[in-house]
Amino acid sequence: MIETFEKGLAAGPWILGRRFSAADVMLGSSAAFMKQFKLLPNDRAIEACADRRRARKAYQDALAGESI
Repeated sequence: MIETFEKGLAAGPWILGRRFSAADVMLGSSAAFMKQFKLLPNDRAIEACADRRRARKAYQDALAGESI
């Protein structure tokens, strides 16, 4: 799964290349869960993707409890 995730990110910053999609939300949530329970090895591409996802305004608003 990790290898497939990495290959998907090779085309651009998101799974669909330059476009953020629901697939990024699903994969990002899965990666965060796996990382929390130490099931995901350290991986630069996946970590960078997670950083980009956390930097999105919608993500920040959701953490703050604001509606988007």
